[in-house]
Amino acid sequence: MNRGRIAIVLAGLCATMAGAAEVRNVTAEQRWSPWDAKVKIQFEVVGEVPTNAWLEVAATDLDYGVSYMAMPIALSGDTGNEVGTHQIEWDLDKQGANLQSDHVEFTVAYSDRRHPAYGVFSIIDLSAGTNAVAYPVTYVTNLPGSDIDFNTDEYKTTKLVLRRIEPGTFMMCGEYEVTLTKPFYIGIFEVTQKQYELVTGGNPSGYKGDMRPVEEVSWNAIRGDSTTYNWPTITTVDGNTFMGQLRFRTGLDFDLPTEAQWEFACRAGTTNTYNNGGETEDALKVLGRYTGNSSDGQGGYSEHTTVGSYMPNAWGLYDMHGNVEEWCLDWYGALTNGVMNPEGSLSDSHRVIRGGGFRSGNCSSSYRGYVWNPWLARDYYGFRLVRNLSE
Repeated sequence: MNRGRIAIVLAGLCATMAGAAEVRNVTAEQRWSPWDAKVKIQFEVVGEVPTNAWLEVAATDLDYGVSYMAMPIALSGDTGNEVGTHQIEWDLDKQGANLQSDHVEFTVAYSDRRHPAYGVFSIIDLSAGTNAVAYPVTYVTNLPGSDIDFNTDEYKTTKLVLRRIEPGTFMMCGEYEVTLTKPFYIGIFEVTQKQYELVTGGNPSGYKGDMRPVEEVSWNAIRGDSTTYNWPTITTVDGNTFMGQLRFRTGLDFDLPTEAQWEFACRAGTTNTYNNGGETEDALKVLGRYTGNSSDGQGGYSEHTTVGSYMPNAWGLYDMHGNVEEWCLDWYGALTNGVMNPEGSLSDSHRVIRGGGFRSGNCSSSYRGYVWNPWLARDYYGFRLVRNLSE
């Protein structure tokens, strides 16, 4: 038997419930030789836990500093909140977590906070390619600036990383108040050619490069051209598309961002022309590939370049300005003030595209472009992923 490090923690409720409950005597065991994906966890609840609280189980690999929050679907056994001893099982395979170490700390708590949706980052392992029955999904709690460096080849090719964005209100295009009431995950990079190939088996791009953004992809190629064309009335996607295959192999509701989600994520709390707080072209030059720096040595002349070649915004998102223009879900139409979770017009003939690209001079946070027909594909059209959350 491999016994995980024993952790004794106060229940998450203690700070807000005047010490009404606590968790004691937490132990965890994981078989090895070979490693078993199922971790047996036992703990004791002392004091009354409110009925609206839920169980939170986490593990930290002390060798690598990576933390995982257990997904509810991966927990079984006595997950209730009654007083007494509880025995539960965490199935690591069900969420793609890889804990194979003698130096893992497990913690157990009850919380009445809004659910953290399993971590700041969501990582999809695409390495098995089109032969995969499922793509493992891991949730990591580390914040930007931690020991994890996502700006590496691995996270631009065989793994795909999304950052959790919390709800908020902002001035869209600097003049329309928009409120997003639910959190969402968004890709820290534009989807690359290697990632697209691993999911679909092909790479339509004109300027080839595994870690460059995939391009020559239309809105229809990403989502579908049958009933999916009627978004937002219909939210399904065609099964043979990138989005359809990714949904099928993860069981998660991935999609393109709405225009409001895209700009909110791009701004990262800023109100300036560019998301580093700048207003001039000098500010743009350090943020992304556009017409004014296409010969700066970061890539081929007048081409897009490797994702992550320029500075990220405050939320760790790269290339929100420039590189390739990014498809959004919305039909192009007039913006409205004082709305919540806008989805754009119900119908039109062209879709919104955001961020500008290597052929663009205007790559501001507010810039709104459009493509006349969703079936058009060009070497400067790409996209990034979003996953919507309920809370």
